[in-house]
Amino acid sequence: MGTLVHFPKLAELRARTDRDLVRILNADLERALVLASVAATSHSIFRSQAETMYMRAKTLLPQLSEVTARERAELEARLKELGMALDLAAGTAVSFQRSAFSDQLPA
Repeated sequence: MGTLVHFPKLAELRARTDRDLVRILNADLERALVLASVAATSHSIFRSQAETMYMRAKTLLPQLSEVTARERAELEARLKELGMALDLAAGTAVSFQRSAFSDQLPA
């Protein structure tokens, strides 16, 4: 009796989780953009926090399956914007490590 799996319920849960994750990622990316904009140097704690948020979003974005193409494109654009902001915060230093992962995002 307890072994019967309700796939529609699992699909509903996955869709709800992905919607929640989109909201969280949007908030994190917005916060990270602010942190990157106030980072005075490449060694700033603000930049470090923004980098952490960047890497988390970069990792989670490919895992989203129940999002619209528009939502995904918006998240990817914000992630790209954050990457550029991190590069600016680094000044003339070597670009942020995201170059190793750039093949995972569409151009």
